[in-house]
Amino acid sequence: MKQGSLFEDEINVKKKSYRALRHDIVRKRQSEYCDTAHHPDEKINQIKNVLSEICGWGDLSTLELFAGQGNLTKVYAEFGEVIANEYKGKVFDKLTENVKECAFVHCNKVDSFLDFHQLIALKQTFDVVDLDPYGFPNRMFPDVFLLIENGVMFVTMPKPYVNILNGITRAHLISYYGEHNPSKEKIIERIALWGICHWRKVELLDCIDCKSVWRFAFKVEKVKATDYTGVNNR
Repeated sequence: MKQGSLFEDEINVKKKSYRALRHDIVRKRQSEYCDTAHHPDEKINQIKNVLSEICGWGDLSTLELFAGQGNLTKVYAEFGEVIANEYKGKVFDKLTENVKECAFVHCNKVDSFLDFHQLIALKQTFDVVDLDPYGFPNRMFPDVFLLIENGVMFVTMPKPYVNILNGITRAHLISYYGEHNPSKEKIIERIALWGICHWRKVELLDCIDCKSVWRFAFKVEKVKATDYTGVNNR
C-alpha cells in the first residue's frame, strides 16, 4: 500500500467521531459473526421459552431467512424441520458444517430478500419464520406475512438511534416508519399494521433488548377480513 494511502486513512480515522468509530467496530463484529454482536445466547433462550410455551415441542416447520453460521438453526431443529437460508459463501460453508448432524435441516444458498418472493409464489407456509438479517429487515414487509398463517415470527430490529444514520438510511426509515428515528413502540405498531395488509393479526409475545438491537417475538394468526373488521357482506 502506498504511503499516501496510509496517511489519508489515518486522517480519516482522526476525523471520525467516537460514535462513528464505535459503529465501525460493531459492524465489523457483526460481519465476523462475533457472539458479542449477534447475542446467540439471548436469542436461543427466547426461542426456547416462546416456542415451548406457545407451540410445544416438535412438529414445527421453521423458515430461517438469514441463518448465518447456524447458531439458531440447531435450536429450531429441536422443534422440527428447518429451511435455513444464507447467501454469503464462507458463512454458508460454516452453516452447513455446523448443522451437518441435524437430520431435518435443509440449507439453501440464496438471497432471502429475493428468494422469499419465490416461496410466496409457491404458496409455502411455515409455523415459525425468523428474520435476523445483517441490517434492517424492513424490505421483507408486509409480504413476508404471506409465509405464515398461524405461528410465531421472530424479528431482529437494529435500534435506529444507536446506528450512524446517513442520508440513505434516514430516507429508508422515513419511508417505512414515517420518521428517521422510530421508537420501539412505533416499530411494533407498524409491524402489526403491516400484518393487516395480508389479514394477519399480529400480537407481541416477547421483546428482549440486546444492546444495539431489539429481538421481537410475534404471534401471527390469519384472520377473515369480515371477522376482523366486523363487516357483514351478506
